[in-house]
Amino acid sequence: MSLFGYPADIVHYSAMLDSWGRVDTQNYLTGFKPIPKKVKVIEEQKLIKNDKGEEVHSIAEIHLEGTQELKMQDYFLYTNALGKEVRYDIKHIEIKKNLGTDEVKKVIVYG
Repeated sequence: MSLFGYPADIVHYSAMLDSWGRVDTQNYLTGFKPIPKKVKVIEEQKLIKNDKGEEVHSIAEIHLEGTQELKMQDYFLYTNALGKEVRYDIKHIEIKKNLGTDEVKKVIVYG
């Protein structure tokens, strides 16, 4: 395991939402659309604060470059170095911007 993370291929499952904001299972078989992405994964356990100010347990950080469209209902599937598939549900999303601009540098997802 790398202290600074390592590049990885990951599958982002984007939730298809209905008009009430729930995962829509009528239009798609599972209600999710798979999107392959190149990311940096840091597998590290820590406590983070979510958007409600509650402390939650995070087991990984997923670093995505540039602007990303993410929803709290989305999840990520990652195959680790041991060949095991790990599902990361989104606990918190952090957006890093270039200093003094509105340009998104990267998005960090805590799972």
